[in-house]
Amino acid sequence: MFIEFCGKRPKVDPSAFVAPTAVLIGDVEVGAESSIWFGVVIRGDNGPIRIGARTSIQDNSVVHVSHNATTIVGDDCTIGHSVTMEDCVIESGALVGSNAVVLNGATVGSRALIAAGSVVPANAKVPPETLNAGSPATTKRKLEGESLGWIERTPGSYVRLSRAYLEHGIGDPEMQESIETSAP
Repeated sequence: MFIEFCGKRPKVDPSAFVAPTAVLIGDVEVGAESSIWFGVVIRGDNGPIRIGARTSIQDNSVVHVSHNATTIVGDDCTIGHSVTMEDCVIESGALVGSNAVVLNGATVGSRALIAAGSVVPANAKVPPETLNAGSPATTKRKLEGESLGWIERTPGSYVRLSRAYLEHGIGDPEMQESIETSAP
């Protein structure tokens, strides 16, 4: 469902997949071949949220933004199930594992991996191509070889899966129900 808020309506590339139970509100943009899965809430009511191309935001994740801030998720990112993110930057190619939390002002470097259940604290700077885990998340090691290859292959698998849903008539952004509001 797309909800216009304060004159801002979500903009979704026509090639993107948006599950019928996902909710996109306000100043949200989703790039080409990205996938927004079941139960996701992307709430751009306080500011802009930008999601790049070929990025997967998986089931039951919440993406939000505070007043005078921005949340950015780059190209080719994988955001696992039930992730919570607010006012952060996820650089291209990063993978955020299921049930992780990325807090205000944090930056996750390109092709970095945030382990499932980890908490990236406010204003943290996660280095590119590293494994990060814990609460608070700390860098465990440099990613290379098969680990880095896995992160690089994952976005393509979700693009292919989302194409199968679209071929079956599920998740066409043009068919989403839209609600307009006159909220302040």
